[in-house]
Amino acid sequence: MRILIAHRSAIMLGQLQRRLERLEIEVVRAATGLTEVYDFAEHHEPDCVVLTTDIADCPEFELLATLFSIMGIGCVVLGTPQQANVTDAALRANPAIRVLPGTASDSDLIAALGPSRRRRRPEVIVAAPASNGRVDPRSTILIGSSTGGIDALMQILRHFHAATPPAVIVQHTGGNFAGSLIRLLDGVTSAKVLAATHDASLQPGHIYLAAGDTHHVRLRNAAPARIKLDEAPRQSGHRPSVDALFHSAVPFAPHVTAAILTGMGRDGAEGITALRAAGARTFGQDEATSVVYGMPRVANALGGIETELPIQQIGPSLLRAALHRQRA
Repeated sequence: MRILIAHRSAIMLGQLQRRLERLEIEVVRAATGLTEVYDFAEHHEPDCVVLTTDIADCPEFELLATLFSIMGIGCVVLGTPQQANVTDAALRANPAIRVLPGTASDSDLIAALGPSRRRRRPEVIVAAPASNGRVDPRSTILIGSSTGGIDALMQILRHFHAATPPAVIVQHTGGNFAGSLIRLLDGVTSAKVLAATHDASLQPGHIYLAAGDTHHVRLRNAAPARIKLDEAPRQSGHRPSVDALFHSAVPFAPHVTAAILTGMGRDGAEGITALRAAGARTFGQDEATSVVYGMPRVANALGGIETELPIQQIGPSLLRAALHRQRA
């Protein structure tokens, strides 16, 4: 069994490595940060990752947990019961994560390192729905998400294809993990997922993801619409902000189909409400399938949600609404 271990303390990392080697368990890599763990796991596929709560107890761990689940990599989190606060989003993304106290016995640790059950990537839907010649050439899809949003986005994007209207996404993810998230999402869709870049024009079959946390992603009203990146202060507590994206599209709202997904707080709620008032079609993820029913709840309360749906229905509904709009 090939094990990757991680701890922010080099001293504690050495102690963990010696313990595993004493148990005749092969340690193939010792890492001190979440980015290093993700990169090694993605490219070298260890059998299991053993890390501590100082690394696991952060929002970005949701992305790592999703990767482990898809690739069938086991994960053991070590820490005291008081420290083992692995995020709900991570546990929803990968319920096979095992949490043990740091004082766990050798036998309990060996048992936790057992084989993980490989999960299949979501099936990509490749058939493009018929447009009946009524597609608005300026049709644009906008999506905002936060806690729990990675798995939600994977379920939506599996329905997107080369004829899908261009889509722009803001997902609250740490700046160091934007490239990893793009690769992960690109693997579950037949559309092309790429980083949003300044002045890029939106093209069908392309999904533009806000990359990093140094810029907001906005849209400029053009035919086709173009991306604008700016370094304005945080909006609704975030940069990039879902509200910043949604508000920027209000001038051409009749061409927009928008969705707000699982997430804590209210980012995007006011923006999607303004979009709906200006003529956009709008969707929200329901409480039952949301990891955190925060952003959709506020948006619904403000009147910004035309239709609330379980996550399994949002992808097809977005496409139907975006592809069957009358030309403006």
